[in-house]
Amino acid sequence: MEQFDTYLYELIAKNLSGQCTEAESAALQQWLEASPGNRAEYETLAKLWRDSNAAAVPQRQYNTAAAWDKASQAIQPPASRVKTLYTKYAAAAAILVLLTAGAWWLETRSSLKKHELAANDGKIKSLELPDKSMVTLRQGATIRYINGYRHNQRIVELEGEAFFEVASDPGHPFLVKTPNQSVIEVLGTSFTVQTGKDSTAVTVASGSVKLGIEGDTATVILHSGQRGIWGNGLLLANNNHNLNFIAWKTGILQFNDQTLLEILPQLADFYAKDIRVDEKYRETASQQKATITFRNQSCDDVLHELQLLLGFHYQQEGDSIVISQ
Repeated sequence: MEQFDTYLYELIAKNLSGQCTEAESAALQQWLEASPGNRAEYETLAKLWRDSNAAAVPQRQYNTAAAWDKASQAIQPPASRVKTLYTKYAAAAAILVLLTAGAWWLETRSSLKKHELAANDGKIKSLELPDKSMVTLRQGATIRYINGYRHNQRIVELEGEAFFEVASDPGHPFLVKTPNQSVIEVLGTSFTVQTGKDSTAVTVASGSVKLGIEGDTATVILHSGQRGIWGNGLLLANNNHNLNFIAWKTGILQFNDQTLLEILPQLADFYAKDIRVDEKYRETASQQKATITFRNQSCDDVLHELQLLLGFHYQQEGDSIVISQ
């Protein structure tokens, strides 16, 4: 840290106080790995931070003089090395003061505190964000957000699948960030985001969104009725033909002249079950079609209705449901 970078101060302060986002942690890690000197400098500052104990003052008070005194005591070098180390470690002490003050500021700024909601109890969860946008989390999804703006943007982080109804605010773009570094930017619209380890799918119900990759200029604009996918380094946009892209939210499954082979994967996704077709029955299943709607029905009820309509047999085999003649 030969040249002092305010952004690095912020990253280090947020990291030491547990405030870093995934993207900020990645940026700090990249700097640490750039040279052994960077890591050594960080360790020095981290030790000064721990020794000062200024970041954990219960009364949320910050005493600059005390922090400086503790820093000065912690970094006294041998007399023979004063001239060569004075500048470096005096700067480190100054950074300590900045970091402890920064952590206190971050801690007391309620608008920067990160909130988290997880739908990890097998149920869909709904949330109104501070800007009045509405989010519905599918089972297993997690969202993180702050109360205020970050660089004049409304930023949330999503893992899993969610449906967004974004409040219009052209002066503050709404961004959804995912673990795989894809970014969805909107002004006012409704859409679903489905994140995976190496891909992201966005389906737009109304308005328009921009799908891209963090740190990359490549983007694709998606309009109402379109679906965009990022994966394997590619950005694709197509018309959405899946009537059931928000069935997990509405509880309604609709099939319009679709084959049994097309219907079953959607049932498997909706009910989170393994449904497979016996190889001897696949050709027949590819020709059987149905136009039918199901509303808040169990998997067994749906399969039974399809069985009566199309004439197949199904049974439970271990953790799988097998469709056969």
